[in-house]
Amino acid sequence: MLIVLGSYNQDLVWRTARFPQAGETLTGLFSQGPGGKGFNQAMAAHRLGCVTLFIAAIGDDALGDTAKALAGSEELDCAWQVCPASATGNAAIWLDDGGQNRILVDLAANRKLSTAHISTNADAIRSARILLLQQEANPEASLNALRIAKAADVRCIVNPAPYSPDAGGLNALADILTPNESEFAALLRPFGEDLAGNAVACMTADALHALARKLPCPDIVITLGGRGALLSTPYGFNEFTPPAVAVSDTTGAGDCFNGALAAELAHGASLPDACAFAVKAASCKVERAGAALAMPTRADIRRRFPG
Repeated sequence: MLIVLGSYNQDLVWRTARFPQAGETLTGLFSQGPGGKGFNQAMAAHRLGCVTLFIAAIGDDALGDTAKALAGSEELDCAWQVCPASATGNAAIWLDDGGQNRILVDLAANRKLSTAHISTNADAIRSARILLLQQEANPEASLNALRIAKAADVRCIVNPAPYSPDAGGLNALADILTPNESEFAALLRPFGEDLAGNAVACMTADALHALARKLPCPDIVITLGGRGALLSTPYGFNEFTPPAVAVSDTTGAGDCFNGALAAELAHGASLPDACAFAVKAASCKVERAGAALAMPTRADIRRRFPG
């Protein structure tokens, strides 16, 4: 079983030909749907046939009711903590014609996920093969889950997104860290490296591997957007190049990668094989508009990328 601990947010999406400049008003198209890094990752794994439990906090409001109803309709098992004094998390997402996004999030109830709620689900965490979490939920609750998992020899993946300088305790307990370019650069700053996120994707694989070895986590998977991903381990590195795709929407692509990676590891795949599959899954996702509900199934990935 896979445990995903993280955020649920309602995504409020505006599509526009280009992003507005300061003081400028543009027209666009509006839509909304479920999201949040945790929910996206849980949905990605669930749609790939992995037995998944999603642990998260929501508000006692209409958006929280929507979250519960949607998870039920998708048959995704969830352990919800309902927070009466808080709104459900929500995100404002801008998408341009190139499929690129800009996102502003109010984490709301996600920051109130309690250590007590985690302890209530301790037996499920101990019985899991993989624990996957991010940094949108209350870090104290996430840390509690990691400690429970580590004590039971559960393999732990920390997706350091969005990067937080206060999440060092989470990163230190990870068996696998999965940063994107900007998160990788931020993780390296305490170790004396001053890199811009946009410089990371231009670096050679050898250089990225050498930098990854400065981090205390044994296995680092760097997601590199259209370049794919790089796996750095104490024994060497592997590059994973994505197939050619027609990008529609990059929202949730990293979450798809993380959910697919965790699902494959929970199914017993090796880390390199899981990375290769996760790159294909994320490549399939970017051709679809949306986040949680755009996550592909295993059959979708096979049809799109046969062989």
